Amino acid sequence: MTKKELTILGLTTDRTSRQDSDHESYLLLLLEKESGLRLPVIIGTNEAQAIIIATTDIQPPRPFTHDSFYNVMVCFGIELKEVYIYQVKNDIFYAEMQCEQNGQTHRFDTRASDAIAMALRFNVPIYTNDKVLEAAGVAPFRTEENTKREESPSEIKTALEIAIKNEDYETAAILRDKLNNLKSRNKPN
Repeated sequence: MTKKELTILGLTTDRTSRQDSDHESYLLLLLEKESGLRLPVIIGTNEAQAIIIATTDIQPPRPFTHDSFYNVMVCFGIELKEVYIYQVKNDIFYAEMQCEQNGQTHRFDTRASDAIAMALRFNVPIYTNDKVLEAAGVAPFRTEENTKREESPSEIKTALEIAIKNEDYETAAILRDKLNNLKSRNKPN
């Protein structure tokens, strides 16, 4: 199966998480460069903090678990070579870390959010495959400028929800207006 490289597009609070939950969730949005598909991954607070720390200059007073794990790996000469999100099942992403020590390669099963936090610390690529992208990938929104076919109201609503999740309020306003215009055209006189 061909590996497809992902980059981090953004991280935001997940407003669609269950209201009765005591734990806040975050939406990590990954981008597959070739197709432009987005891969939304729901992660927990600790993993979101670990990713934020790895992508900013924030220095916590004490190391996070991912930082400690990184230090142990470096101390023992273990290099993280890549992270691979190989499966999604029931909205759960399965990943593995490929590590190398003394010329030997080992693969370790791990949660996708933890693997991504480690990939950022080691500055290594994050991959997935077509199967995962087909199952969980989301196409970027369409605007009047880049499509000739008119989207259905449900497609526009989906794009609007994604724009809001990504805190892209400018795009959300455009999509909201587009949806309202479509509704007003279809209203009986």
